Amino acid sequence: MELLRQIEAEGERQVQELLAQAERQAQEILAQAEHEIAQERERALKELEAQVDRERQAALSRAHSQARAELLKAKNSVAEALFERLAQEMAQLRSDPARYRRFLERCLREVEQAIPGPLVVRAAPEDQKLLRELLAGTQHTLGDPVKTVGGILALNERGDLVVDNRLETRLANLQARYRLEIGRALAA
Repeated sequence: MELLRQIEAEGERQVQELLAQAERQAQEILAQAEHEIAQERERALKELEAQVDRERQAALSRAHSQARAELLKAKNSVAEALFERLAQEMAQLRSDPARYRRFLERCLREVEQAIPGPLVVRAAPEDQKLLRELLAGTQHTLGDPVKTVGGILALNERGDLVVDNRLETRLANLQARYRLEIGRALAA
């Protein structure tokens, strides 16, 4: 019986050792799993933070682009209103004969500086009489009428050099220059 007790005791001791060893292995596996979970959680958190940062940057970029577009739209709206007002004023320029005469005199001086020699000057039918007065005593001749809200179109005698000094052309040139300046300002 003693031998049986010793065998049972030895068996019990080995079972306890195996249980203790299994418990240690289970604790190691559990610690390793917790460590891996913590690492995975940290990696996922960093990835999530990076994704949130990318989305935030994209949202900021979209907002910035939208703000620039709104600014451009506002500037264009102001410019269009200004040019519309200028066009209305130009259409009324003939209603002030003295002012319109000064304007035509200035237009004539500008084309004389741009094209040397005798000119053929064209203008609206309603400006023909005034232009005859302005051209009196010069080498310039009055050409066929041209459709315009005001101003002149001048050519050299051969017709190969032209200066378009009509009001609508001057306004179009101002608009083109203005749009170019806005483009440069927004690109900066």
